Amino acid sequence: MPDLETIPMWALVTAGSVLLLVVISIVLWFALGRKLVVRRYLVTLIGRRESIRASRRTLETVIRHLVDEPDEALVDFAYQPNSPDRRTLAEITAQMLLVRDELDTRPLPSRLVRVADELADAAYVIAEEASRVTDEMSAEAVLGALSEINLTRVVAQTVEADRWVDDVSEEYGVEDASVYGGGLYI
Repeated sequence: MPDLETIPMWALVTAGSVLLLVVISIVLWFALGRKLVVRRYLVTLIGRRESIRASRRTLETVIRHLVDEPDEALVDFAYQPNSPDRRTLAEITAQMLLVRDELDTRPLPSRLVRVADELADAAYVIAEEASRVTDEMSAEAVLGALSEINLTRVVAQTVEADRWVDDVSEEYGVEDASVYGGGLYI
């Protein structure tokens, strides 16, 4: 092994500089890689958010339709388990339970776990409210269950989930427009 006193100072400085540059490059490579991974998963979560938003809008539309339409629509809804509005509520329930289960079980970077939890909670609240009306209910029970659907709760939970998605999206520089520009259309 050579004696350090015999090695020229310029060689030691050069070797130290090269070693420092290699270490900095490795750290930056891992940091950039992690950021790219988080961004990729975030785009997926934005897609789930759009699915949740669509289900929320559909739930609101069904309720508005039943309230605003003539009484015949409400009677059909109450007495016909296969009415389009009841089928829509059942589809919303099934879809949101699938989204919730996916979000609860998907492995994610630690920075996105809370975001996924909030989205899963929003999906669950929508499913819970949409599932208040079931096929086995009598007409009177259907009307009672319809009056118990709490859209305020749905809105509050989806707004909270949106806030979390928006905060992390801003942190990682992901804009909805760039997500849609990348081919994500719900």
